[in-house]
Amino acid sequence: MNATLITLRTKGTAIREIMVTTMPKTPLIEVKAHADTQLECENLSLQRAAPAGGQNKRSRTEKTEEEKMKTRGRAISRLVTVYEDIHVILTQYDEYRRKRYHQDQPDEEGDELESEDEEAQKERVAKETEKRRLQRGYTGVLQICKFFLNFLNTIKDKPSVIDELWQGATSARSYDTNQVLKLVGEELNKMVDKANDNVRQRYREQMKEFHKQLRSSWTESPDHYGDATGTSVEPIEPLEPIYYEKYAEKNRGDRGLQGNISGYLLCPVEYDWYDLEVHAALRKLDDPEFDFASSAHSRCFYPAEGFDPEDLDHDFLQSHLLLQVYRMLFTSPSSTKDKSDDLENLPPAPKKKKGTISHRANVAQRIQMASVVPRSIAYAAIHLHFALSDAPWWSATHNGYNYQDLWYFIVDFFEDPVDEDAERHAKELLKWWNDRIFTGTNSAANSRGTKMTSRKEDIAKRQHRSHSLTHSSSPLAAGPSHHE
Repeated sequence: MNATLITLRTKGTAIREIMVTTMPKTPLIEVKAHADTQLECENLSLQRAAPAGGQNKRSRTEKTEEEKMKTRGRAISRLVTVYEDIHVILTQYDEYRRKRYHQDQPDEEGDELESEDEEAQKERVAKETEKRRLQRGYTGVLQICKFFLNFLNTIKDKPSVIDELWQGATSARSYDTNQVLKLVGEELNKMVDKANDNVRQRYREQMKEFHKQLRSSWTESPDHYGDATGTSVEPIEPLEPIYYEKYAEKNRGDRGLQGNISGYLLCPVEYDWYDLEVHAALRKLDDPEFDFASSAHSRCFYPAEGFDPEDLDHDFLQSHLLLQVYRMLFTSPSSTKDKSDDLENLPPAPKKKKGTISHRANVAQRIQMASVVPRSIAYAAIHLHFALSDAPWWSATHNGYNYQDLWYFIVDFFEDPVDEDAERHAKELLKWWNDRIFTGTNSAANSRGTKMTSRKEDIAKRQHRSHSLTHSSSPLAAGPSHHE
């Protein structure tokens, strides 16, 4: 057998060398024919290996659609549900409609409730609890439909979309958990620095007082320390201060109830963290009298100024730390820098530097979120509380504390108020949040889509204003106009 190297010109000007194996003394023309056949076979095999242009294009389109669904799904954990997947809330939505709860009128509570027996009361409470459970799913699906307009029809035609959306939701939640972990670590260390500054300042004052007493004792009795009875009056030098240790910013291992500051922030306001016995009982996690997991009113959800022990709803969910977490999750990480929760004393907005303007949309803009929604507050709250804990990984429960229950508690605080006063308070609290998150921001302005006043409308407004001023300055303004 002979091996012959043949150089062939393929399509265009491409040159291809092919090694052809033939019998000895094979004519050159036959060798070239073998080479042509071999080249053709190679081309056919390459065509079979690579999909046709149209097929390849369709594959890329399908991948893009899948990525789009995952991107849309990132809003679901933030605005709809965290622990119950989309299949669960869809089932709740269907059952809520099947039982026609969405057509129910508000119950007229009155003498009937006072006259019902204990068994009837239990049955009513159980029914209301079940109805509320289904209503959360129903409301969640309606929330999805706000940013995914054709959601129900889409999943009917293509059920796989549900899993793609949930993958996006899980990915967003995981990303947010890591981001909040770092932010809370930074905030904890700011508190550590502040606490250590206070310790240092107190020590300086104590040392100053010590030296003052020491000088005074030397002035009064330079030869010896003592009073008339010979009892020593030498001042006692203060002990060296003990400083708080810094927290690791990228893991939760040194946080939780065992940490001094993180423990204080996790402690329910019903208990006094500074009472050493209470302090120790909470850390044991086994004392039913001090059940850390029984309360949603953790100190981290209240302002630094304090809370009202007679009304725990007052100032609930209004902490600066919770605002910082929310800003990082929904407006941008940079929006947490140098933010104050005191709107009346905010400094003037700094001038923008040339070349540093970012045109990238933040999370709120990408999910078309023009105002704060209750479930987004619940989402921020569970991330804050979880970041303060020493949980080794993401979980619905840790040390008996149920984060799904916390999410339910906050969502129901807004969506299912117990009476008119609670409903009014929930609306006021939502307005408080919107004033601090969206008022005056590009996100709010862009999302509102405010239309500029037309020329005719502007002229009409000015004429009306001029007419009003003219009549208000006239003696007749105090009485009815002659046109009336």
